[in-house]
Amino acid sequence: MKKVLIFAAVAALTLGACTKVDIVSNSEMDAPVGFSAYSGNTITKAGAYGEMNNTLLQESEANGGGFGVFAYKTTGDYPATNTTVAPNFMYNQKVLYNAGNWEYHPIKYWPNQIAAGNTDSQGTPAQGYAVDKVSFFAYAPYVAATASSGAVGSTDEGIIALSDYDDQSDPKVTYKVTNDLDKQVDLVWGVSHGATWTNVAGGTNTPTNGKPYLNLQKPAVGTAIHFYFHHALAQLKLQAIAAYNQEAAGGTAKDGVKITIDNVVITVPGMYQTAVLNLNNTAVEAGKPVPNWESETGSANLTLTVANANINPVMKDAGDVNASAQPAGVTYKAAPYTTPFDSVVDVINNGKYYTLIPKDDAAVTVNVKVTYYVTTDDANLNGGHSRVENVISHDVTFSDGFKAGTRNIIRMILGISEVKFEAEVVDWETGDSQDVNLPLNVQS
Repeated sequence: MKKVLIFAAVAALTLGACTKVDIVSNSEMDAPVGFSAYSGNTITKAGAYGEMNNTLLQESEANGGGFGVFAYKTTGDYPATNTTVAPNFMYNQKVLYNAGNWEYHPIKYWPNQIAAGNTDSQGTPAQGYAVDKVSFFAYAPYVAATASSGAVGSTDEGIIALSDYDDQSDPKVTYKVTNDLDKQVDLVWGVSHGATWTNVAGGTNTPTNGKPYLNLQKPAVGTAIHFYFHHALAQLKLQAIAAYNQEAAGGTAKDGVKITIDNVVITVPGMYQTAVLNLNNTAVEAGKPVPNWESETGSANLTLTVANANINPVMKDAGDVNASAQPAGVTYKAAPYTTPFDSVVDVINNGKYYTLIPKDDAAVTVNVKVTYYVTTDDANLNGGHSRVENVISHDVTFSDGFKAGTRNIIRMILGISEVKFEAEVVDWETGDSQDVNLPLNVQS
């Protein structure tokens, strides 16, 4: 769900659909574990950071692609009969897309032990050993970590840590919010969509829709684990449209007037600075997985500043120059704004946005302060133009807070009213009248 807040109005939007990625399979008798992945179909990528979609997921590790996998081999179910199990099968296993396949190394093979009393798919009695099962958890984008500590390099924003290889609990990812637009990370985690697979015990693996892949026995040859990645954070974007001589967006600019934006400052109160994403989510609401956020800390006002350098070039103020030397400026897009949504111009360059740790327990009131200029060419003025600075601040309220997986948009309507003149000639008023005799006539 997307939520748009305008300085004076609210509108609802919808998320994009999922797009399929090719499946990895293998025909060897002793089947290796194979992966495939789906991701929400969104629009942008920015180096090692950016909005996660299939294009970004399939990029190289250097460009922010790939995903990481934690896998736990247990005798019996995870974690009920193995309350102290660590990631003993895979730890932060890097999986990258290469020439149509998802690849990882070293290859791991499924455990062959099946439950006593069962028979395999060929009717052969099973051996009298306890059943081996494997549970899988995934996140993206992949980051390298020191296995013994979970430390992620020297970064202090985005994904800053993973649980270590001795951690006898669910795998976890620690995330820290940043106000640097070039370092926004779209953290996603992988779940099942509930597809049933045949396994060699003659039964089925039936993962729960919207939850991780738990307690899988060795499947039929060629079966891959399909991860469906969901957004664990909330997104906040900025857009702008103009209103000329009217309250709602619309109207027509005259004589080449330009509205250009210099900077925007957003203040979001009471937002978490750091939190831990448990990859073993347990909740599914209305058919959608709910991220399992833990240990939220640092609730404080979050100030997000979009400086002039990060303003979209089509509307970025160029300084004290004539209107003809300014960019196109903020223009008008006719309602309804959702048809199509993306035709309304983003304020931030390259489709960038902010990511926030979800907070949906109460309404959140955001303050937006924008500095913009209205420039009109006028040869009769010193410098050849008039240039009016406007610094406007206003509060907007997100009634549901910021929910995970939602794109929330503040659309600024920048209104200008032209100076108009009217004129008429006022009639003469009646004044005093006096007689003067030039010369005085005398009566005889």
